[in-house]
Amino acid sequence: MRLLLPLLLLNLAGCSLVPEPAPSISTDAPKAVMAPYTVHQYVGSLSTQLSHINEPFKSTASIAVSSFYLANALDTQLAQGQGIGLSQQIQESLITQFTQLGYNTLEYRLEGQLNLSTNGDAVLSRNIDKLKQSQNIDFMITGTLTRQEHAYIVNARMVNMRTNQIVSAGSTEIPINVMWGSEKIQQRGDYLYRSEY
Repeated sequence: MRLLLPLLLLNLAGCSLVPEPAPSISTDAPKAVMAPYTVHQYVGSLSTQLSHINEPFKSTASIAVSSFYLANALDTQLAQGQGIGLSQQIQESLITQFTQLGYNTLEYRLEGQLNLSTNGDAVLSRNIDKLKQSQNIDFMITGTLTRQEHAYIVNARMVNMRTNQIVSAGSTEIPINVMWGSEKIQQRGDYLYRSEY
């Protein structure tokens, strides 16, 4: 027992001499989270805003939808990175939603004939030589994308093709992470996001 007491005191003294470990700092980046809605759902608010037309509108008036380009590179640059495909998806969603709303929506990318191949068949094209020579379009929906840190700002307008007057307009934000691109790692603010392992 006499021997146990000195050993216990020696043990306690030794514990007080050992420095406490430094607190550990987590180096794990937050797990990347996809946007809560699809592009089609975000575009729904644009369709609603654009359907409020400021001039008399005939039910037979034809509407077409063009591609959406970056605002600082009109006609030359689509959204890249995580937004790749975003420009086309906005266009496709607006075509679908305006058709569902009952508007006379035109598909101007329609070829004059059905093209069959071993991989599939196509009737849509962006080759101007294969499209109809004249298009009877009364109104065109067009717009731009502006990239912010967290989202693309999408500004859309419906334009009267005969007068160049904007007859309706809309704007919405679509989160950058609504469509993942080819980047494996991205930095947003102070965080790194990894899309692949």
